[in-house]
Amino acid sequence: SEFHAAMGLSIFPYIDEIIKARKQVHNMYEKCLDKNLISRPTLPDQTDYNFAYYPILFKSETQLTEALTSLRQHDIYPRRYFYPSLDTLPYISSYSNPISQSISKRVLCLPNFHDLTFKDVKKISSIINNL
Repeated sequence: SEFHAAMGLSIFPYIDEIIKARKQVHNMYEKCLDKNLISRPTLPDQTDYNFAYYPILFKSETQLTEALTSLRQHDIYPRRYFYPSLDTLPYISSYSNPISQSISKRVLCLPNFHDLTFKDVKKISSIINNL
């Protein structure tokens, strides 16, 4: 829409600064999160990533639900990503993708924005690590 275009144009002069700050948040999550509890999607080395999302993948949907509940109890609101799996929508009945279904039940996007503090990243990570 025209509104969204105007918003995009208004931040465009600051985009490098915003991406740099998001990368710092991303790197702090990488340092703080217990890799035995979660995994992360990987990107090819030549990818120029904008750090728009920080998705983590749990071993089970039960673990994801526990994390979601704990985070919400601390007024932290991550979001489910590509949930439910698109192949489960009622108007897509001829395809089944068990990999997509499995991942969509276990992936969670943690808060990630350019002025998220390292203190908040550590708190979010600690809540997840203590599950």
